[in-house]
Amino acid sequence: MVIKSREELDDYRRLLFDVYINELGWKFSPTNPSGIRVAEHRLLDDRDGIATCLGVFSQGRLVGGARLCGRYQGRFEIHGYQPHRDLSCLDIPHLVEASRAVLLPRFRGGDVFMSLVRAVFEFCKNNHLFVFTVPSVPSVMRLYSSIGMPAVEGCRFKFEPEDPAEAQLFLVDSEEVLGTVLKNLGQLLHGG
Repeated sequence: MVIKSREELDDYRRLLFDVYINELGWKFSPTNPSGIRVAEHRLLDDRDGIATCLGVFSQGRLVGGARLCGRYQGRFEIHGYQPHRDLSCLDIPHLVEASRAVLLPRFRGGDVFMSLVRAVFEFCKNNHLFVFTVPSVPSVMRLYSSIGMPAVEGCRFKFEPEDPAEAQLFLVDSEEVLGTVLKNLGQLLHGG
């Protein structure tokens, strides 16, 4: 579900702060190219004003979310971190970046993350968008591979030198791939 109210957006940004900063100990450079910053226990950045945030809820309470963001000043977030890398694979119309996925700890390990991922892909399909994402968590990379989301060759890197793990760029650049991803996700969620 698209998060529209200011209160729910603040809940999502507080959840990002709680998980990324408090739980995972994420240390970002104060001079990061995304303008990532903390304000009032919320994780903010320069793209917040143009991002579409999606949430998953349990009993009316936000338990997780992710965001989709188009180009900001003509560039995706990844361009700021990889200014010298050939990212021409992203030069396609109607492309958005999926990022900032987060879940409360008790909702991890089940189908909630896959439901969130499916909501992201369904939003893209319904709005005629293509999508890419750059996860660094091995289980997320395995999930994307298992549902048919192609990894872009030669696009593994660390966003910042002190990051503990490399990220991998995954790209859905056609309606055919998007359909395959949604079909495979549906089969995983429904057990077959």
